[in-house]
Amino acid sequence: KLINYVLFFWLPYFLGKNFDPVTANLIAACYSVGMMPGGIIVGIVSDIFGGRRASVIGVFMSCLIVFLYIFSTSSETLSPIALLVMLCIMGILVGGPNNIITSAVAADLAEHPSIGGNSRSLGTVTGIINGSGSITAALGLMVIGPLQSLGGWTAVWYFLIACVLAGTGLMGP
Repeated sequence: KLINYVLFFWLPYFLGKNFDPVTANLIAACYSVGMMPGGIIVGIVSDIFGGRRASVIGVFMSCLIVFLYIFSTSSETLSPIALLVMLCIMGILVGGPNNIITSAVAADLAEHPSIGGNSRSLGTVTGIINGSGSITAALGLMVIGPLQSLGGWTAVWYFLIACVLAGTGLMGP
């Protein structure tokens, strides 16, 4: 959720430094458009691999790290078309895992034997997952402004890469 919120809220501001406002918003909108098919793609791929959602999410997040690195090093020199394509792909890579974690993974956790077949626990598990993600995202968003002031946008992108690495690592168990 943190990566999603940072890109959703800060991307137009970042792009506005190199493009006119209309172009910056159009490029940023491609990120949101890319999020739409992301959940479907991750769902289909995880079904193909026998419901191994964590593995598929890990691969998507690893690809996101590569895209964030490319974005950190060359976002100010890429053409608008290249940024459109790149941000659309990044939307798929962020939206897919985000949607699957908050839906299918929550359903899997609710079916765990420790829940004891209580179907009402699905809402609780989903709420805990979404709430934890939202709290983490809110705290992370408070870091972006000061981090950008101290280290520039490169520091922000590296912070996001570190967050993706940490999140992906925490899925390992």
